[in-house]
Amino acid sequence: MRCLSSIPAFAAVALCMSFASPAVAQGRRGGMARTRPTNPPREGQAGQGARTPIEEFETMSPEQRQKALNRLPPEQRQKLQERLDRFNQLPPERQQALKNLYNRLHALPPERQDAVRKSINKLSQQSPERQQAIREELRSMAGMSTEQRKAQVSSPEFRQKFNKKEQEIVRDMSEVLPRQ
Repeated sequence: MRCLSSIPAFAAVALCMSFASPAVAQGRRGGMARTRPTNPPREGQAGQGARTPIEEFETMSPEQRQKALNRLPPEQRQKLQERLDRFNQLPPERQQALKNLYNRLHALPPERQDAVRKSINKLSQQSPERQQAIREELRSMAGMSTEQRKAQVSSPEFRQKFNKKEQEIVRDMSEVLPRQ
């Protein structure tokens, strides 16, 4: 059943909240691992018609969601429920932005998805000041073309502003920024 695999996928949105929402991220440490669904797309779902785990989760009835949540270990279930509650408290525009972010993550090859998730976790381990500096850099890069982003991360100013670990975080996370 895909609904159980949808829950960890939905947790990826909660992880994305860690860099997209400073207020949420600063109080959070660590993260949940996300597993890719092992089920192949259903017939007629190839390409852009394929539904993401988030879309599947959203279409589940409250009873189906609860049943899927109940299959998780208690600690993982509690963490996910807290993340879902925070997500549900966001304004609709913010929720949509996070869904879009997740969809861009989901479109990456599995190895790049893993790199982005690891960078999200690395970001949460940085000091609040460094998290803020990284977020500001990502926000400034959001309005850039792919070529401009590459030039930015190759610039001497970028290399002076961020250490190697931070540079890697920015490079990995820039892959899920909207494309210009």
